[in-house]
Amino acid sequence: MSTYTADCSGVASALYELGGMTVIHDASGCNSTYTTHDEPRWNTMPSAVFISALTEMDAVLGNDSRIIDDIVDAARKLTPAFVAIAGTPIPMMTGVDLKGIARLVESRTRIPSFAVQTNSMRAYSVGCAQAWIELSRRFVVPNGARAGSFGINLLGATPLDFSTGGMLESLRAAAARAGYTINACWAMGDKLESLANTAAARVNVVVSSSGLPLAQCFERCFGTPYVCGLPVGGLAPRWHAAVEWAAKNRCSVPAADFLGADAGGTRTAVLGEPLAAACTAAAVNLEQPGSCRALSPLPSLGIEAPILSSNLSEDLLRAMLGGTEVLAADPLFDIIAEEARVGRTVAFPHEACSGRMYRNGIVNILERAPFDALVGNLLDTAK
Repeated sequence: MSTYTADCSGVASALYELGGMTVIHDASGCNSTYTTHDEPRWNTMPSAVFISALTEMDAVLGNDSRIIDDIVDAARKLTPAFVAIAGTPIPMMTGVDLKGIARLVESRTRIPSFAVQTNSMRAYSVGCAQAWIELSRRFVVPNGARAGSFGINLLGATPLDFSTGGMLESLRAAAARAGYTINACWAMGDKLESLANTAAARVNVVVSSSGLPLAQCFERCFGTPYVCGLPVGGLAPRWHAAVEWAAKNRCSVPAADFLGADAGGTRTAVLGEPLAAACTAAAVNLEQPGSCRALSPLPSLGIEAPILSSNLSEDLLRAMLGGTEVLAADPLFDIIAEEARVGRTVAFPHEACSGRMYRNGIVNILERAPFDALVGNLLDTAK
């Protein structure tokens, strides 16, 4: 199987639009992996994402002064809002002190700098979550007063989960129809200044697993409740009610409460990012109760619900697919579905899995027509 996007690329994706400078500490040429496979915005939107071009001698001799000098030189020329440094396997194995490097860069440039302890061995969602938490520590301003209108924050949005299918625009439209104002979106289509005002919102809406650790951080620091769920299909009224309840009671609605106690069935399955897969499966079960469950090879990062099985290895996934009649998954999983003797597969591409290969086929589950078509294919009722 192909690997999912790595945590260091998750850092770059999470911070891409915020006016900072991201440095991935890795070997020369490895930036092409990020730009070619992990970042659909690269050709349309500039961002300062660099590779340290670590050489073999730098790694063997521990020549950290070169990367420090290079970052300082670039930062002085570009004057970014911040500097973020992310690690990869070689710096991890040689014990590079990324936090120490960030402190030295900040002391020499007076630009806020921080390190994200990535190693390319974990999924992108882990890197996104870590990057946003580090950023929030430096820039989010505590604000006891709530926004006059019903302001919400969207937490966990990057093109790795919300690619070119218009899902984020659909989510914004759903919020507008419900009478909510988007106070800040972490972190697509928004500026660092808006994110700094995150504490002014009444509710944080977690839209992917990578946004949950950040929501929990804001709940601890500012007392802002969160709702963990997406308004997929028939779940839209439930989503609206959950946001209203959270705001009124100042209490969070985790995924288990939003999705309910339904464990789904084994006839059909949806495989993908944990929250999106779980919400899709739950919405399918509104159409045909007890028919669908959610599976994910990605870590849950706290997204827990009876309907969801996450952090699955290939062997576990193959075993769990036994007896499944229809699987909605990225086409790269077709080989495992065939080995598990799944009756039929439905294309459900995921940018973080297959990159640009199936980008044109990404399903916007937040719009009724494509969602209904997906349900029809899963339940074999498509006309």
